[in-house]
Amino acid sequence: MNYFEAVQLGRTRASAAVELLREITGASHPTLFLKMGVAEWTPVGEEMLYALVPGKNSTAAVVICDSDGNSKSMSDFVSALESVKISGALAAKGIPRFDGEIKLPI
Repeated sequence: MNYFEAVQLGRTRASAAVELLREITGASHPTLFLKMGVAEWTPVGEEMLYALVPGKNSTAAVVICDSDGNSKSMSDFVSALESVKISGALAAKGIPRFDGEIKLPI
């Protein structure tokens, strides 16, 4: 797959993740279109899993990622309590939790 094709497919998958997270949080941002740590141009995966990324001062962000931990969308940093509520809402929608290392573009 060439770069342009991989980015277009990854963008489509990230957009779906952004919309999923926006339904619950109201705000979500795309993060990655291509998988990190892969030598070839590979779009992020289709899978939808969620994870929490701890922040400073008892905050966290919620990400939607693929099965390799490549983040596709990310919420704003919110209070730890709010991040737990968001996680519960995602779990109620049948979205599994990802417990591995999250790959972020930072």
